[in-house]
Amino acid sequence: MAAADNRPEIKIELPKRKEIKKSKKITLCAVFSALGVVLLYMGALIEVLDLSAAAIASMLCVVVISEIGGAYPWLLYAVTSILSLLLLPNKFGALIYTFMAGYYPMLKAKIEQLRSNGMRLVLKISFFNLSMTVIILAAKFAFALPGLTKGYIIALYALGNVTFIVFDIALSMLIRAYFVKYRKMLRIEKILK
Repeated sequence: MAAADNRPEIKIELPKRKEIKKSKKITLCAVFSALGVVLLYMGALIEVLDLSAAAIASMLCVVVISEIGGAYPWLLYAVTSILSLLLLPNKFGALIYTFMAGYYPMLKAKIEQLRSNGMRLVLKISFFNLSMTVIILAAKFAFALPGLTKGYIIALYALGNVTFIVFDIALSMLIRAYFVKYRKMLRIEKILK
């Protein structure tokens, strides 16, 4: 019996409350990343839906911004972007998500804090045109897409700017709908407790 008393005592420590909460936040981001990749994959399979899938996947960032905040929306964006660029058979939806739609909700949250409506509109349109240029260059050089003539690119910018304004308005309406109706239905704040 004396030998048994000389053994070191083993302590099992339970995780602290903050660590559990952090793990739940990371888990939520991981689940939303997987959902975002699935949405983008569906858009890649049905090529007509690639822009819609990128827009819907960006709404997942809105949920993470409102429920968690901090760096977690950026984590969701980064993981979803990397996985979609690696896994999707058609990369156009992944390009749209990576270079525009994915991080636009985080940028929109910052731009909406400005007082001037004119300044907000100028920043949003500038962001879109810069993002569109990056997407076109990536599509042209990295994926060697044929048929990108000068007239096609001009039409793409003109139609894209109108579509982006509609997307911005729709995103604002969806954010309001989330806070008014869907936030209570999803009960994510209870999951994170």
